Amino acid sequence: MTIQKTTIREQIYTIVRQRILSGELGLGEKINIMALSAELNVSNTPVREALSMLERDGLIKVTPNAGPRVIEYSPELFASVEKAVEALMLGALELIIHTGKKAALCDMLREALAHQLETHKTAPLHEYTRTSLKFDGCFIRCTENDYLLKMYLEVMDIFYLVALYDQSIRDEERLIIIDEHRRILRAIEGDKYEEARQLIMKHYGRMDGGSAPDGEQAG
Repeated sequence: MTIQKTTIREQIYTIVRQRILSGELGLGEKINIMALSAELNVSNTPVREALSMLERDGLIKVTPNAGPRVIEYSPELFASVEKAVEALMLGALELIIHTGKKAALCDMLREALAHQLETHKTAPLHEYTRTSLKFDGCFIRCTENDYLLKMYLEVMDIFYLVALYDQSIRDEERLIIIDEHRRILRAIEGDKYEEARQLIMKHYGRMDGGSAPDGEQAG
C-alpha cells in the first residue's frame, strides 16, 4: 500500500484514525511504527508526526519504552467522557431553550430516535452505535453554534470508541438507552425542562451509579 507524497502526515493520520474507528486497530492494540512505515512506503518521521496528532486527539497513548497504543477501555475513561458529553448536552439544551429552537430540536430528536429503533436489531454494532450517538448530536447541531460543535467533535471519536466497546459487552442496554432517549424527548416536548435535565444527567451517569435521582419520570 502506498500514498501520495503530498501532505503525508495528514494522510497517515487519516488512515490510522479510520483504522481505529473501524475497529481494525482494536482498543489497547500496539501500533508498530516500522511496520506502518514499510506498509505506506514512507519514513518513520511522518508516521511519528501523525501518531502525535492522534495522541492529541486522545485516540492513542504513547508510553516511554512501550511505544504507541490505541487507548484502552476502562470504566474511568467512559465515565470521564460521558461527563464531558453530558456538560455539552446540558449547555446545548440551555441555548436551545433561550433561542426558541425547541420545535426544531424535537423534530431532529424524533427522526434520530426513529432511525435508532429501525436499526437496533439488525445493524452491525458499529453502525448502531453511530446511530445511537446521533440522538445526542442533535442537541449540539440544533444550537448552530460553531464553537460548541467544535468542542463536541473533539470528544466524539473517543466517545464513539468507548460507547462501542461498552455496548459490545453490555448488549442488553440497547433497549434501556432507547427508552432513555424516548423519555428525554417526551420531557422536552412537554416543556418539562428540569425533568429533561435530570434525565440527561441520569443517561450519562451510568458508569458512576447515576448522577440524578430516579424520582421523576417522563410522561
